[in-house]
Amino acid sequence: MNSKPSSAIDPSEADIMEHEEKVNNYEAMYARRLKAKYFSKKTFNGEDVFDTEVLIENETIKSSRWPCMRSFADPAKHLGEQNQSLPSAEELSVAPTKNQASKKTS
Repeated sequence: MNSKPSSAIDPSEADIMEHEEKVNNYEAMYARRLKAKYFSKKTFNGEDVFDTEVLIENETIKSSRWPCMRSFADPAKHLGEQNQSLPSAEELSVAPTKNQASKKTS
């Protein structure tokens, strides 16, 4: 009977330690990537996710007019919709200011 050496059947302790180290490095890298992607407060193109901050009862509430994960799900579509919703320079120059809008006409 030919039997395989025990080292071929059972991995050595060095192989196990090497494998554990690779798994730990992979998990750490994966955790860094997830944190950077979902918790960096930035979109893929480097813009801030949150548009405004409001202080209510000593708590800061951050909000955005866009769903926070929209830019991650489909970045090209998000950029197109974001650019379409921005007013043009002409619209900004024609828009009334607060002082003009608050005046009543008789």
